[in-house]
Amino acid sequence: MAHTTPSWEPIPENKRPDQPCGSLPPMPSPHWPGAVCPPSSPGFEQSAKVWLFELAPARWWHEELLHRQPVELARMVRLRLEADVMAMHTGLRVVTGAMLPRDPGPAAELYSRERDWARGMLAQVKLVEEALKAGCRRVRRRRAAAVGDSAVRTPMPRQRPATG
Repeated sequence: MAHTTPSWEPIPENKRPDQPCGSLPPMPSPHWPGAVCPPSSPGFEQSAKVWLFELAPARWWHEELLHRQPVELARMVRLRLEADVMAMHTGLRVVTGAMLPRDPGPAAELYSRERDWARGMLAQVKLVEEALKAGCRRVRRRRAAAVGDSAVRTPMPRQRPATG
């Protein structure tokens, strides 16, 4: 088994393994998640998937569809966070209503903190989801342009006549 000797040459800043984005273009929003490369960078889709899977339940990692279609992954994470926001808001209302004569204290603070966290993550997931959708639209347009207008298109099936 051959071992390679480590190279002692400095690695250029845009080629470091801990920076999958390469040289970074400007972030699209001040609320853009730091772990996700900007949409115009080469590592965007992969970094978005990794980040979204960190927010998702562990069992989603085993769903092949979510690996192949990151827009669906983003949509599912967004829907889950929207449900979390609603659940924390409901929990906060219940805790504060049930403890009306007493101070809700730490329970209310916990629900409030979790709701605020879910809201913040939801805003970031929405940004990433929109960027993934825009990337998919660009890919579809490029494919359509590559095929061109001269390509043979399959005709739409004719509507069946009514029987009756």
